[in-house]
Amino acid sequence: MFPCKHCTLLWLLLMLLTTGHARARPEQQQASADEPLEAKPEDGHSLTAPRPADDELATVAPTTTPVPAVAITQGATTGAATEATHSQPVVTAVPATSSTSTSTTVPAPLLPAAPEQPEYLKHCFYADEHLCMYGHDGQGNEAPDVLGHISTTPESDSQGIGLQVNASQGNSQNLERNANSCQCHEHPAKANSWYCCNISQMSMISSCSNISKWTNLHVRNLTVRTIDLSNPIFRSLQSLAVTDGNITRLINAFPRHSALKCLNISNNNISEIPSRMFKDVPHLEFFGMSRNNLSLVPHHNQNKNITVDISGNMRMLCNPLNEIINNDSFNFVNPKHSYCLYNATHEWFQSTDLVSVEQLESTKRCMTKCPVIPNYGSCKCRFESIMIIQDDQSKPKCHVDCSNLGLVELPPRLPDNTFVLNITNNKITSLGDHFQTNPTYHNINRLVADNNQISSIYEFEGTKFIENFQRIYMRNNSLSKIPEYFLNNALMDTGRRIYLAGNKLQCDCNSAKTLQNWLKERSTDIPDYMEIRCRNIPQSVIELQEAKLCQSPPDWTDYIYYLIAAEVILLLGLITKVSYDYWVFKTSGYLPWPASKMPKLPCDWLCES
Repeated sequence: MFPCKHCTLLWLLLMLLTTGHARARPEQQQASADEPLEAKPEDGHSLTAPRPADDELATVAPTTTPVPAVAITQGATTGAATEATHSQPVVTAVPATSSTSTSTTVPAPLLPAAPEQPEYLKHCFYADEHLCMYGHDGQGNEAPDVLGHISTTPESDSQGIGLQVNASQGNSQNLERNANSCQCHEHPAKANSWYCCNISQMSMISSCSNISKWTNLHVRNLTVRTIDLSNPIFRSLQSLAVTDGNITRLINAFPRHSALKCLNISNNNISEIPSRMFKDVPHLEFFGMSRNNLSLVPHHNQNKNITVDISGNMRMLCNPLNEIINNDSFNFVNPKHSYCLYNATHEWFQSTDLVSVEQLESTKRCMTKCPVIPNYGSCKCRFESIMIIQDDQSKPKCHVDCSNLGLVELPPRLPDNTFVLNITNNKITSLGDHFQTNPTYHNINRLVADNNQISSIYEFEGTKFIENFQRIYMRNNSLSKIPEYFLNNALMDTGRRIYLAGNKLQCDCNSAKTLQNWLKERSTDIPDYMEIRCRNIPQSVIELQEAKLCQSPPDWTDYIYYLIAAEVILLLGLITKVSYDYWVFKTSGYLPWPASKMPKLPCDWLCES
């Protein structure tokens, strides 16, 4: 079979190497056994790509790619080629860059560009989760895994079977971890940055050396009941992240003049934090407290904006959060999908609704757009409450107080969503066209305009205000008439009220006939109707008597009928007298006495002849 002794020795050496590789790489043997062998021509040469020249050969390394393994071994004296078995490792030649190479290089796919990091996270440090899965001993060496296996280098693989520790022994070692030893590791790429995984006691962190030199720290899966923020561990840190753990509460505050710029306590089930936890942290830029059970956001007394992430805290309360929005310089991450609980008071019941931070932030505009009237002063604005409407939407209720300023006309513009407008104790005489043409007046629900000089409320007719109002206070003004016809439609909805006490109307017969009855019918809608008085009669409208007000003075036209009757009688008497005189003249020839005494006229001779 073998023509010479040298070939026999060479074949034995090849088989020995093959057996060693097969034991060191059983997975390659499994992969190669499933692949078909490449065809070999009769002259003993392989059908693979041409072998590169020696100067083109850059690297020869074993590969784990499951491709057919064909090795060519030429005898020194005979030139015969021997084909290796499938258990051989594939030897891949990596040619250097050459213009004469015929091999085709497939370019690696380009990775998608990493998203640009927000500005508020530029000082934040986070260790990747896979670092906790493949831990280190803090000295740059790999530690045993959960089963106690210690990985080996490729060089040790080529020499023999790697060392394996019994799984039960590894588990017992993990159970016996010393709580007083450092369980943190330095980040392999970022200097002075450390990460700690699966911490059950703070001593696993505090026992580490050179803590004072740490700049960034990320603790994953910390399981403790309480964290004391005054711990010296946190004194020198600029970025602190404690995430994905199980913590009940935080106590105390960070050390004075802390250098902390980024703080993240997300996803820890925390339900209690101190309200002044970072009162002495002047450089804080980001505070992440998402996915916890918190109901309050700590106060911050530094004159600097802080970006806060409160998403996922389903117990967050709106009222204290709204105070922080109005008083502190906080910027919220994703305010549209961060919610708080608001206790809404309805007509017959109370409910708890979710309100987004975006909607809550709109209440701040109530303060920034408060009216300032030249030569009179500034109105006072405050957030009153939140109005819950359909489709998970809500509107803030802004209260605008422009009372006691001596105004002679309404403010030209109000904050958006003005719900209450108070203009009492001024000198306003007319409502003008504000309620008709000014959009900032359309959402007013309560108008308080007592103690002014307003003479008419006809300006309300046909406006959005009269369609949506709930209360109108117009007491002690100068109203002369009450427009029943359009107020009748406005008061069709139950629950609306109009207060008109102290106004003195111009009363007449119509007031006694119509207005009095209308006020009695609307006594529920106009609760103080009995205090509406008349300016021309010392009585209230409700006391008017129709019999007195509706009497008219004597008129001479009533005697025209008597005059006509007298004229008719006179005419009949005259006709009768003339007829009698004519009859006497015909029968006796005597003229009536008045006719016999009358002088003769020049024309009488015509009658005599």
